Amino acid sequence: MWKVLLIGTACAVALAAVSVWIANNRFDRRADDRIRVLLDQGIAIESSDVDGSYAPRMIAPEDLSGLPEPVRHWLETSGIIGQPMPRTVSLKQQGEIRLGPDRPWIPFHADQYYTIDPPAFLWRVSASAAPGLFIRGIDTLHDGRGRMTMILLALIKVVDASGASLDQGAAMRYLQEIVWFPAAALSESIVWTPIDPLTAEATLSLETIRVSGLFRFDEGGHVAGFEAMRYRDGVGMDWWQTPMGDYEMLSNVLVPTQGEGVWGQGEDAFPYIRIRLIDLRYDADAAYP
Repeated sequence: MWKVLLIGTACAVALAAVSVWIANNRFDRRADDRIRVLLDQGIAIESSDVDGSYAPRMIAPEDLSGLPEPVRHWLETSGIIGQPMPRTVSLKQQGEIRLGPDRPWIPFHADQYYTIDPPAFLWRVSASAAPGLFIRGIDTLHDGRGRMTMILLALIKVVDASGASLDQGAAMRYLQEIVWFPAAALSESIVWTPIDPLTAEATLSLETIRVSGLFRFDEGGHVAGFEAMRYRDGVGMDWWQTPMGDYEMLSNVLVPTQGEGVWGQGEDAFPYIRIRLIDLRYDADAAYP
């Protein structure tokens, strides 16, 4: 009797493991398909030469004219002058995230893909909630619409959110994350307003929504942080800030590789995510393997 029970239990465990493996692979295949479509759209939006080859537009010093002084200084420091204007961006991250001030930090790794014209992204994440318990997720901005999906063990959908609040949050996130592809600061979708010698406001206008935030710079021409009012689940609009640093040269551009997301201010400030950038590529034509 016990032998039968043990065999049955072992078979059930094996079947569950196989089911999770199949679901995880299906999740990645579907995500890869979506990433391919996103990257293809970003590449296709640019015109080609008559022979079908792509002639990239090189960023020139005059492209920075008319920008607020701290923005111009940042773009010069980043090294984008003389570089081609990227059409797509791909990056990999590692980090930690938590759901509340008293909750544990959960490690995650992610890959993310962007187009500059039109502004869009797809973020694919895998977080280890506990030994043997993981969450796969997709967060997107597409056609000015935000959507977030989280799936436990790649099998059980625990979050599937969209709507105006997600649109605002995704657009704000895109605006902040141009620190990893500074050339996007020259996009016609973004308008800059000077505030003071080390601060400028950026406004991103999409088909369905417009968002604004403050970029704060140091005297060396680096972005030190970003601040804005952003929708926070269960709270409504809340102050959101993302201090950053540890600048490194990746893909010939100087970018911050360490960052943090913080809700609130002062005593109510709640750091909820820590991110390290581990790879950055411009104009890649496929998802990370």
